[in-house]
Amino acid sequence: MKKLMVLDGNSLVNRAFYGVSQNLTTRSGQPTNAIFGFLNILGKLLDESQPDALCVTFDRKAPTFRHLAYEGYKATRKGMPDELAQQMLPLKQVLAAMSIPCYELTGYEADDLIGTISRRCEAEGWECVIATGDRDSLQLITPHTRVRLLSSKSDTARSVTEDSFREEYGFDPIHMIDLKALMGDSSDNIPGCPGVGEKTAVKLIADFGGIENLLANTDRLKGALKTKVEENRSQIEFSKFLATIKTDVPLTFDEKSLRREPVNSEKLRPIFEELEFRNLTERVLGNQPTTPT
Repeated sequence: MKKLMVLDGNSLVNRAFYGVSQNLTTRSGQPTNAIFGFLNILGKLLDESQPDALCVTFDRKAPTFRHLAYEGYKATRKGMPDELAQQMLPLKQVLAAMSIPCYELTGYEADDLIGTISRRCEAEGWECVIATGDRDSLQLITPHTRVRLLSSKSDTARSVTEDSFREEYGFDPIHMIDLKALMGDSSDNIPGCPGVGEKTAVKLIADFGGIENLLANTDRLKGALKTKVEENRSQIEFSKFLATIKTDVPLTFDEKSLRREPVNSEKLRPIFEELEFRNLTERVLGNQPTTPT
């Protein structure tokens, strides 16, 4: 079975940016810590998983369908720091020179592209590994799709499968959506059900399954919890809409184009030289001669 690894580009680059000294710059003043950290994380992930195919997804600045449906979506987040924004273009140039396809699509988040790519490759009989630091992607886990979940404090990652997810939460991965719909998400500014935290939400999902069954059987609840759920029925349903990763985005790609290709040394070497990545040049290119494609 062929194995695809799809990387959550924004999640990885943010971890790299905040995890590597922000004083890492070229002599001309170009910040490079996020690019350097991203490539180190990528190298470790490739060594661990040895995928046959690889791609990266990114968010765009334009509003997504979630922003259009809810003005408050992610409204509490700070904008991208200038020092990180300056590194996005050269990072994508590096990935292109490494023959790694990158995907982004106006109106959708990187997560939606990950969901779509993973499901389409899974339908072709591939195994899929999602590399991210975002627990939202856990909802995408299936018998053939697992998540390499990056630690927030280091570049280490743990593998989350159907079995390990069930062991941790007590229900199937798809119900990660229901968990977020009930407890909300302060990072994405998803409201959820006021007064319902993670512990209560986990128990409700374990007892009822999805929120549809919960909302159809609120007579089984008691006291203040019953009141909270019934009074916030619409908000819970809307929160589930916001929390659900789409798996049918109109993204154009050919599964064959995802297969790993050799690094384009002619393009990558001068980029690394400009970024002053001497160690990475040796590690990625070795003693390869600079030859045209």
